[in-house]
Amino acid sequence: MIPKEFVNYQNRLFWVYRKVEQSKVNMNYINELKEFWHCDTVLKQKTSQSEVLLFLREIPEATVIN
Repeated sequence: MIPKEFVNYQNRLFWVYRKVEQSKVNMNYINELKEFWHCDTVLKQKTSQSEVLLFLREIPEATVIN
């Protein structure tokens, strides 16, 4: 999967793995979905029609190896 959307959150770079409407998900199972999709963070984004959950994967900083 090629990342198309990026989010800068708390000085770290993430790519949006999944977007799910909050009404489609039981809030008690957010952590299970996060682990199932191997995501690091879940954010809530408010839109004009509804709220969307963003499941994010962190992009690690590059390290130089000699």
